[in-house]
Amino acid sequence: MGPTTEILAVNTAGVVLLALGAVFVIAAGAALYFRSRQKEQPLDIPRGMRPGPADAALETPLLQKLQGWGVVLVVFFAIFIPYNWLREPSENLRQEDELLTLAFDRGELAVQPFTEENQLGVGCMRCHGPELRGQSIQAGDTIVQSANLTNICAGPFGDPAHNAIFSQDDIYQVIEEGRGAMPSWSIRFQGALNDQQINDLVVYLVEMSSEDVPFEDNVCLNPDASERALEENLAVNGGPGVNPRDP
Repeated sequence: MGPTTEILAVNTAGVVLLALGAVFVIAAGAALYFRSRQKEQPLDIPRGMRPGPADAALETPLLQKLQGWGVVLVVFFAIFIPYNWLREPSENLRQEDELLTLAFDRGELAVQPFTEENQLGVGCMRCHGPELRGQSIQAGDTIVQSANLTNICAGPFGDPAHNAIFSQDDIYQVIEEGRGAMPSWSIRFQGALNDQQINDLVVYLVEMSSEDVPFEDNVCLNPDASERALEENLAVNGGPGVNPRDP
């Protein structure tokens, strides 16, 4: 065997060893790779000794729930508040109209005589007549003419005139404190009626008399008419400092 043949044999053996080594390295690496990918079998730990969930697992669902309810509440109030704000004026007007209607109905009963069927009756008709147009009544030793309540809101513009009525407040004052032959009716002036009963009477009288009194002369509902009545009365009967409402 010559030198060339020996060299080739040595080189061939080296190549074989190198190839076998490469195969071994690749196989070992593959075995380690697949072994690392195998799922570890859980330990058989009793339930009472197992660790609890992490803080993140506990807090995240609760935080998400609170955030969700927060969004729901924000949307609810974003709709609820404007809705109520927009409907409140009309609702207030509706309630006011309802209260005025109830007061008018009670006042209509109040002007009638007291009976077993009408226990709200005050009996204004006994002095002012069955139609509230006034009538002759005895006041002490004299005969006087009671006021016509069907045009009371005409004030001094009425026929006959109501020279002490220049606004709705004056109707309250006359009923509460009395005037001339009319006694006081308010419990604050030793009368028999409370504020609610007097308010019902005034609501009825204003509504009833306003049907026959033009708005331009209605001192109860028209502030301009009330001011004009006061100015004309002062110009005729007095000057500054004179109160036409005094008896």
